[in-house]
Order: sequence, then structure tokens, then C-alpha cells
Amino acid sequence: MVTSTCFSNTLSKLFSTRWFHLLIVVILSSIILFPKLHKGDLSGYDDALYAHEGKQMLITGDWWNVRFNGDLNFEYPPLFMWLEALSMKAFGISDFAAKFPSALSALLTIILVFYIASELSEEFFLPVGSAWALMLSQYYMKYAMHAMTDVPSTFFFTLSLFLYIKGLRYPACLIFCGLAIGLGILTRSILGLIPVGIILIHQILSGQRQRLRPGYVLSGLLAALLLPFIWLLSQYNLHGSQFLLAHYSFISSKMLSRGRFDIWLFTRGLLEYPWLLFRLYWPWLPLMVVGLIIQVRKMRRQGEKLAEFLVVWVAFVILPFSLVEAKVLRYIMPVFPAFSMLSAIPIVRWLSTIRKNVYLQVGYLALSIGVLLIAAFQRPLARAEDMKKLAPVVDAHTEPHQRVVIYTNGGIHYGHINQFLWYSNRFCTPASDPDKLVEAMRSNGNTVFIADIGSYEKLAGDAGVRLEMLMSTETLVCFKAAD
Repeated sequence: MVTSTCFSNTLSKLFSTRWFHLLIVVILSSIILFPKLHKGDLSGYDDALYAHEGKQMLITGDWWNVRFNGDLNFEYPPLFMWLEALSMKAFGISDFAAKFPSALSALLTIILVFYIASELSEEFFLPVGSAWALMLSQYYMKYAMHAMTDVPSTFFFTLSLFLYIKGLRYPACLIFCGLAIGLGILTRSILGLIPVGIILIHQILSGQRQRLRPGYVLSGLLAALLLPFIWLLSQYNLHGSQFLLAHYSFISSKMLSRGRFDIWLFTRGLLEYPWLLFRLYWPWLPLMVVGLIIQVRKMRRQGEKLAEFLVVWVAFVILPFSLVEAKVLRYIMPVFPAFSMLSAIPIVRWLSTIRKNVYLQVGYLALSIGVLLIAAFQRPLARAEDMKKLAPVVDAHTEPHQRVVIYTNGGIHYGHINQFLWYSNRFCTPASDPDKLVEAMRSNGNTVFIADIGSYEKLAGDAGVRLEMLMSTETLVCFKAAD
């Protein structure tokens, strides 16, 4: 009986300390993120692309230039590829290593959300609920296990805002805030500047209550621009205007409409993200909306610092992205930490009505068990089964300098191309013209080809060249012209 009482008292003491809840969230998040990170392959577009470019940095030893398929690629800043290459250096060239930077970024962002909520509110359970909400945001955690820039850029975004909040009390933190913004720019180019707008608007709304010291603000801005400027200057010195034209034409193609302004399309575009949230942000959407309404009302009545900060955070991410032509929910991933805090607000209000701690403890235990079950029954999708089987066959039948020709029904299918580049150790030549493909088959018997099954069967019947199948999967065939 005494032992039971002591255990109960110890549990109650732990339950009343924030560090205990943070430790639980870190453990549960890690169990969700890392044990099955090696499963599921890499999808053929962004995942395999970034992984391939990180692998090229590691193999060539040239960490300053980004390379795709043997050629320089000026489209992306290099930070995420640096993280990819460092991860591969530590863990070996593998799917796990390619996904690890995103998974680690997700875990660190969950921790940051806990501390931001702690800084902005005295409510005991708000940091706890916020961290839990982000950990259980299915869409967010899905991309945390992809080799993509969305979650790492969200981490640098959230880190910069956390350091800004700390800088309100400790001005030297503003310098580190600037460094975090600079790292965000090196991850997602000019989109990394969005925290500057949030900070500026929050300062305006705060009036005289939370003024920043100008010297530290200037130091932070210089720190934010220093790292990107060094990279931009070095690339310009190495590659001249070719770099600037390629990089900024890519950025503008993602952000600007190519057609005439259409008021109907513009209006529909403003509704696109609310619609995507309605489709994909469950079960948190109703709670987030309630939390946002509560905070808007508080902001109008009291000028409450948490309300101001979260409302500005949400508005300054969603509104600019709503004006961009391409709209995908993961593009606004930097708002998900704010969503998690908003979702926690009505939950905390409800928890305050529960009078007996034992009910909270039992519910907490049940929820923790539920998270463990989610982690245990995760079934990562196999996204690259075909190319994982073909890649070693290609390596075995080609020399390192040889390029493989990839043909998929007359179109350039970058999903297959990127997966090939990641899982093999060869570069490739995409082909879209069937006549030139047949010419290549007739002129060089050493060339290895990959084609979809339908195209292969047609070529085998019409090309006038005897083909040797090296391997076939459900959708693709690897072959060469027979001797």
C-alpha cells in the first residue's frame, strides 16, 4: 500500500513538471520517426532528386556546387543537399540517410513548438498540447519521412521565430535569429525571408510593448544575409550570369503566373489552401479554427502577445502563398507549428474543466499507448520497387562512364529518371523521340536501355534490331541490342 502511494505521488510530481511531458513527446516522436525510416524507398520526384544531388556532393567531393545527372544544377540553394551529404557520410549512402535530415528536423521543430508556447503563455498544458498536436499531425509527419526540403525549411523558419521571441528579452538572440533566417534562405531561397515579414508586422502590432534594440536588429539582418550572399557571390564568380539566370528563372517560374491576370482564377486561388486544409488537415482542423477565432478576438480586445504572434504567423504564410500560382499544402508547411499551437488552445480550455488529476493521467497513458500502436503498425509505401531491382543490373552491364537511355512512352518521366540516378551509379540520357531511340539501338550495341513494357514490346517488333532483355519488372524493362 505504501509502495503504491509512493508511486502515485511520484507520478503526480512528474506529471506536474513540463520537462517530463517534453521527454515523453521526444520519445514518442522518435519512435514514430526513426525505426522504420529505412523502409518505403524514395519517391521519384523531389526525394530521389535531392538524395541524388547529395550523393553527388559526397562522391565528387565538391560541396559548393549542386549537380544533377552529371551537370551543374543552379535551381536550388545547397543547404539541404549539404545535410543529405553529411547524413550519407555518417550513415552510408542509403534511403535512411536520405530521409534522416527531414526526420531530425521534424523532431527538433516539435521541441521548438513546445518552447515557443512556453515563452508566450503561462498555461501549463499549452506547450504540451502544442507539441502533441504537431507530433500527431499526419500530413506533417508524413513529409517528415521524405527526403524533401519542406520540413527542414520549417525547422529553420520556426527556429528563427523562437529566437526572435527570446530576443525580446535577450537581445543577443536576434543575431542567432538572423543566422537561422540565413539558413532558411539557403534551404528555400527567397522564401526563407518570410520570417522577416512576420517579425516586422508583429513589431508594428506590439507598439511600444516589445521594442527591439536597433543595433541587434541590424546585426541580425546582416547575419541573415551573410551566408546566402557568400554562396550567391561564389556561384556568380564561378559561373557568371548563367547561374543568376537559371536560379531566378526557376524561382519565378514557381511563383509567377505565365498567363494574363484572371480575376476568377485569382479568387479561386485564394480559396485553394482553405480547401486543401479541409481535405487533409484532420483531425486538427476544427480545433485549429476554434483556436484561431479565440486568438483573433483576444488580439482585438487585449493585444495579447500570443494572439498577435500566432495570427500574424498564420496570415503571413498563407496569404503570400495564396498569390503564388503553384499551390500544394506542403508549400505552407511553415505554418503547421502555429496551427499546432492554435489547435492546443481549445484543448487546454477543456482540460482545465477536469478536476481530478487521475483522469488526466489515465487519458495521457491511453493516448501514449495509442501513439505506440500507430508507430508499430506503420506501413511505409514501396515507391521504387522497379528501379531498385533494375539499378544493380544496369551497374553490372555498363562501364562507369556509360550513360543509360531511358524511354517511357515518348515522355520524359522524371520519377523514373530521378530514382534511376539515386539507386544506380550511372547517369542517364532521357529519350522522347522513338525514331532517335531506334537509331541509338542500331548504332551502338553496348548501350543499355530502360523502357516501359509497352514501348519495349513495340520496339521489339518494329525496330528491326534483335533485343536482349537483361531484366523485367512489372512496369519496366532493361535491355540492350543483341550482338
